[in-house]
Amino acid sequence: MTSIFFFLLSTLVFIISFSDSEAAIVFPLTKNIINSTNHYYSTTIQVGTPSTTINLFLEIGVQLTSFTCDDTGYDSSTYRFINCNTKKCGRFLGPNQLSGGCLQCASPKPWPHCSNQTCALAFGDTGGLSEDFFKLKTTSSSSSNLLQNSPRRLPFACLNSDFTIGFMNRLPLGTKGSLGLGKNPFSLVAELSSAFNLPKRYAFCIPSNTKSTGNVFIGGAPHNLSADLLRTPLVINPISSVNELVLPDTTSEEYFIGVKSIKIDNKRVVNFDTSLLSINATNGVGGTTLSSSVPYAVLHSSIYKAVVSDFVKKAATRNITRVAAVKPFGACFSTKGVHWTRAGPRVPTIDLELEGKNKSVNWRIHGANSMVGVTKNVICLGFVDGGFEPRTSIVIGGIQLEDNLLEFDLTTSTLGFTSSLLALRKI
Repeated sequence: MTSIFFFLLSTLVFIISFSDSEAAIVFPLTKNIINSTNHYYSTTIQVGTPSTTINLFLEIGVQLTSFTCDDTGYDSSTYRFINCNTKKCGRFLGPNQLSGGCLQCASPKPWPHCSNQTCALAFGDTGGLSEDFFKLKTTSSSSSNLLQNSPRRLPFACLNSDFTIGFMNRLPLGTKGSLGLGKNPFSLVAELSSAFNLPKRYAFCIPSNTKSTGNVFIGGAPHNLSADLLRTPLVINPISSVNELVLPDTTSEEYFIGVKSIKIDNKRVVNFDTSLLSINATNGVGGTTLSSSVPYAVLHSSIYKAVVSDFVKKAATRNITRVAAVKPFGACFSTKGVHWTRAGPRVPTIDLELEGKNKSVNWRIHGANSMVGVTKNVICLGFVDGGFEPRTSIVIGGIQLEDNLLEFDLTTSTLGFTSSLLALRKI
């Protein structure tokens, strides 16, 4: 039964339709396997003249699309750097740096057209703010899969590959940067929405296997799936997290949601300090965020232990046998006697209770999004212990997002989500 289930998953395709009034910019998404317990998601962009195809890491909550310009073959006649000491440079670098800063192209591997007059990023001589035309896939009922140039140059961070050895060494092998899907006024979402007169929102559905293709939709969720979305407010973390592409004087670019409680098989998990679910306004610690770059959910130790304890107890009532743990997971089970459905192994459900418009809404995590098959006969709960001092109490990881449709509305600051489209029989 297990092998049949995974065969069905490998042949799934997304059923997407757009109405006559709809349009979207579409980026393809693929899942890439590193080993039995690690994976990542990527997309491709086409940029410049002549067009260069570049593979990017999917990393939501990043301010700028970025890629290395010195080792990708990128040498474009339409490339333009954003000049330092200009208001435009200051717009990117923040209100306290209106004069901007100038890049030093003294690196051993400067990229083509690198100039000392380029608006430098906060990390010095390893990257500059640039612009170029992107070749984009647009889709609607009347113009499916149409490839066209952006109507104007779009901003991105042009990086030196030396930078990826240090600060950006988390980039998976084969990727050359990150797709920037942040909330700021100059993110790729904002720029494309403005250039194509689209709603300022985007949606994505991450594939759960390497044989299917998901998509990022700039402009919003496909019409035939948008009615299934439940909605919850996005929570603003007033303190920007520390990473190499954070610009000064900004709130966090990460997408936080307000989790009120966690339930296992409809019973609330209570054996942890619930104040961890809130964000500390002074230091930005706590709360719940979404991440496409972390493969599995990472929980504060006290939350993790409480969730695992309750999950194991509920699994035992279903005659699911616990076996030795397989790192990095703490709770693993034999597949013997486990029943399989479209939405994965029939294990205890996990609900995140979220703020809704008039009442709470539940983000249900089915077996396909909670369990990881580490061997033919062993599945593990796809949650990881994040220790007692994580910056964020709950990070919802990639496997929890797979085959879920998520829509980020940057105008209303809300998240739309479906839970598993497998369970809804939409894919």
